[in-house]
Formats: sequence, C-alpha cells, structure tokens
Amino acid sequence: MKEKVNEIKEKLSFLKWLDPFTYVDLVLRKYHPKKANPSLTDEAIDSIVYVFSALIFAFLLYSALGFLLNTSSPMVIVSSASMVPEMHRGDVIVLYGEENIKAEEVNYTGTISDKMYSEYGKTTPYPLSITIDSLSGTKTISFVESEGIEINSQKIPITKDGDIIVYFSRYSNKEIIHRTVAKINASDGVFFLTKGDANPVIDQECISGQEILGYPSYLGCITTNAVSEKEIRGKAVFKIPLVGCIKLWVFDDIPSLLSGKQNPDFTGFC
Repeated sequence: MKEKVNEIKEKLSFLKWLDPFTYVDLVLRKYHPKKANPSLTDEAIDSIVYVFSALIFAFLLYSALGFLLNTSSPMVIVSSASMVPEMHRGDVIVLYGEENIKAEEVNYTGTISDKMYSEYGKTTPYPLSITIDSLSGTKTISFVESEGIEINSQKIPITKDGDIIVYFSRYSNKEIIHRTVAKINASDGVFFLTKGDANPVIDQECISGQEILGYPSYLGCITTNAVSEKEIRGKAVFKIPLVGCIKLWVFDDIPSLLSGKQNPDFTGFC
C-alpha cells in the first residue's frame, strides 16, 4: 500500500511546479540555505519572505480575476443581513463587470444625477407608519414594506427579478450589494434604484429627519441618489457561503465588542 501511495505521489510530482511557492523556495534557498539548526533570525527571515510572497501572489491573483471578470472589484464580502435569504453576512460574492443590468425600465424627461429620489418619484404605500401612545404621547415610527415605484406616472412593482449589483455609497461610506428594482433612462444618463431583499424600502428612500451638527439626517436612507450605471462595480454571478466571516470577525465584530458594544450588523455567528 505504501509503495502504491509513493508511486502516485511520484506521478503527480510535476504539480509542484504549479505552486508559486516552489519558486520562492528555490530563490530563498539559493541565497539563504536551510541550516540543520536554524536560529530565530533564520526562521524570521523565512517567515518574512513567505508572508511578503503571499501578499504579492494574492494581489496578482486579485488583479488577474479583475481583468478576467471585467471589474476592479471581482469579489466582495456581504457585511449585513439586508439580502437574506438570497445572501447572508459573510458570503463572498464574485462579480462580473456587466453593462447590461436587468431591471424594469422607465423613461424620465429630465436630469436626476443631482436630485434626491423624492424629487422625481414616490413609493407606495407611504413608507412610514407613525403611531402615538394615547397615554404617554410617545411616537413610534416603523417602516412599511414598499410595493411599487411611480415615476412620470408610470408604476413599477417592486420585485426580486432584477440583477444584484455592487456600488459604493458615499452617504453610507461603504460598498452596498443590493438588487436593482428600476432602471431610469434620464436625460443625463442611465440610473438604477436599488433595494435589499430583506429591507422594507429602497436604498434611495430618504425621509427628512432631524438636524445633527448642522447636517441633515434621513430615515431609511442608504444612498441619497440613484446609482449611475458608471458607478456599478459589477453584478453578482457566484456565491461562496460564509468564507468572509473571518475577515468580518477580525475587522468588524471583535473591535466593536472591545469598544463595549455589539456590531449592529452581526447576525447568527458571523
């Protein structure tokens, strides 16, 4: 049995040349030969070389994927539960730079790049429900699930038929991975309205709120404007479940706990 295993290993030995670290070892051992009793300095040099090489290989792989998938962001990690059950926090999403994004289309005779959604469209039913306690007078505000969009008297039902895209929201200061619910052909370009499957309202539903430090704040707002097709980093084509949890634990969840509070995006174990 042992001989059979060794025979198989011998036949597959050529595969080592597909491993980039094989070449790192060849160069490293040429200039820094392996010692029978390596010192801490020797081991530190080896570790530094391997870590540096891994970073270079990761960068090259990411760049190659970006080239092949026609996008500068070939992979993103889902960081919230806004797309449940389609996607969960910690899922790694592979993107493709696609110009033909699927969504229900509507024409708008005017510019919208500098306008908020409320200036040219509305959702039905009204997105907020406000109740007042008869005894205490306390107001309770909750969101109402949006069913449709109306632009230029054209009504579009909100469905889950559109493509899932990634764009960067300057308002939220993070990448958003949500579904397109409407494609607007405006005078100044093509724009998209987006929504998380698990969210009650669209990303652009910015309802005026209170003033904080001189800046306007909004309820239900993820981004203040429709997403230009030029701002789309890609559409989702493949999902690797929960692989990104480690990154979220290290950079988001643990720092939040150390600061004395739980990350509001934390769901389940990720």
